[in-house]
Amino acid sequence: MDIINNKKINSKTENSLPDNFLIDGFGRQITYLRISLTDRCNLRCVYCMPEDGVKLIEHNEMLSYEEILKFVNILASHGVNKIRITGGEPLVRKGMINFIKNLSSISGIKDISMTTNGILLDKYAQDLYNAGLKRINISLDSLNNETFSKITRGGNLDAVLKGISAAKAAGFHPIKINTVLIRGTNDNELMNFISFAIENELNLRFIEYMPIGQNISRTITTKELTEKIKAEYKDFESNKISDSSVSKEYYFSNNKNNKAVIGFISPLSEHFCNDCNRLRLTASGKLRLCLFYDEEYDIKKILNNSVNNEDIYNYLLNLLQKKRQTHLFNNKRGANNCSGHINIIEDNTYMNKIGG
Repeated sequence: MDIINNKKINSKTENSLPDNFLIDGFGRQITYLRISLTDRCNLRCVYCMPEDGVKLIEHNEMLSYEEILKFVNILASHGVNKIRITGGEPLVRKGMINFIKNLSSISGIKDISMTTNGILLDKYAQDLYNAGLKRINISLDSLNNETFSKITRGGNLDAVLKGISAAKAAGFHPIKINTVLIRGTNDNELMNFISFAIENELNLRFIEYMPIGQNISRTITTKELTEKIKAEYKDFESNKISDSSVSKEYYFSNNKNNKAVIGFISPLSEHFCNDCNRLRLTASGKLRLCLFYDEEYDIKKILNNSVNNEDIYNYLLNLLQKKRQTHLFNNKRGANNCSGHINIIEDNTYMNKIGG
């Protein structure tokens, strides 16, 4: 049976939301938009793109800042209040600071955050904060110069560390470090990252390696990581009052360690689809209902066809009825899984294209 038609209303939202909100077929309210500003990046991380790079979209095919702001305005009037800026690397796109200023002025938008590799953060941190960006996630997959260079294919670890310092000085709090541990590559640095987070009072989040277009054998599960940390830190405890539906958070009860929060994002082994409240907008203006499916809908075309805002809202509402209840990711793209579904993430789909 097709999961799209297996309609089940979430009891938390049933009969409790205004008619003009964006609600999918399972009663989940959409409040969160992730925007990929560019597919370009100043690194070539092994889990994000192939070594020889990818074909980049032409500049005239990218959403303009004006188009993005128009789309966000429409969504904000229908309950979307949280925006995350991603890439590629968002800081390589010109005009970023002014865009953040305009984005932060949109009525209804309460939270604007960014995920960056940190390479350019030393230069832009203070301006970003002053423009209205208040939360920042920095991708950092190794504290070893050689390993960092290997994972990023030539990246400069010192530049990222300077970026973290600049973000702290600018006033960003909390600062979250996103770390992808890959079996056989950097998983030996687990305890080094824990110490780094404690010493620098950072929120550290381990994200399961999501092998888009690759196989799953190098993924390390959250269960495996937490068991290793608990063996080393006896005061490592689950945060029972975490307000995050995505990150499972832990803290250290010992006072000397408790400035750090350790989170785990487990889209594969412990997915959070039941509470999914997000959409993804690619740099080329394609709307994705789910990271793990290649189904895309051309928002750029609609924005340029003089369609009024109410018609765009109705179009989105209809699209949301296609949003699946859960992803069914397996380690062989295109293979039927036990529920009769086909995972359609293609081998040529990479994170720089879709914003992660």
